[in-house]
Amino acid sequence: MRPRPTVLWDLDGTLIGQRRRTFATLMPAGAAWAFRDLLPPHRFLPLLRRTLDDVRANAGDHTNTELLVRLLAERLGTGRDVVADRMARLAEVEFTRLRACFLPRPAAVATVRELAEAGARQVVATNPLWPRSTVEARIRWGGFDLTSFAYVTSGDTMHRAKPRLEFYRELLDQLGAAAADCVMVGNDPAHDGPAARLGIPVFLIDARTTGIPPAVARTGLVTTGDHRALRRWLGIEEDSCSSS
Repeated sequence: MRPRPTVLWDLDGTLIGQRRRTFATLMPAGAAWAFRDLLPPHRFLPLLRRTLDDVRANAGDHTNTELLVRLLAERLGTGRDVVADRMARLAEVEFTRLRACFLPRPAAVATVRELAEAGARQVVATNPLWPRSTVEARIRWGGFDLTSFAYVTSGDTMHRAKPRLEFYRELLDQLGAAAADCVMVGNDPAHDGPAARLGIPVFLIDARTTGIPPAVARTGLVTTGDHRALRRWLGIEEDSCSSS
């Protein structure tokens, strides 16, 4: 029997629900609060957006977190240790106040648990712009056991970000896996779909086919559907139409 593929899970919107508008308002506000003694919020927020854009385009040897700290220190005119302290407070204090923005998805919890019991290797392949502690917090808030995942992407270890193909190449290198040995499960055609361009079959939960980029659609490796369809795609649940 062919071994189960490594399942690469997107986090926000896939494994866990997210109140996007609320989070998009409160997260920057928390960051501005953490850095308020260095720069007024109305000036800090545009600087943070520009810096995150630069991190998404990271092409160097620094991890995403290292680059974020370095760029913020340069642009704020302060030391990296000062920025690192503020980032730690943001992750450990301000971020934890946003728990209500993240909603458990029982169907996802059940699927991860069943795959873990079957011995499948599972990976949280979230966009790695922030430190690992913020990723682990969301995983726990979603009701998951961290031990279910063999690897978790974060800004602390990754050097590239979604939707770039380099993110998926780096992840495969980190895992020591071939594209054909993995599947990607996400909800965002623009960010999760590009994995198909490397030969990774992709399942997009509740995504509109019209939102799939043409270069991704042409691969023929993208499937869309609800969570029950995902379970059939993963081989957890048989299609009732095929049973006798």
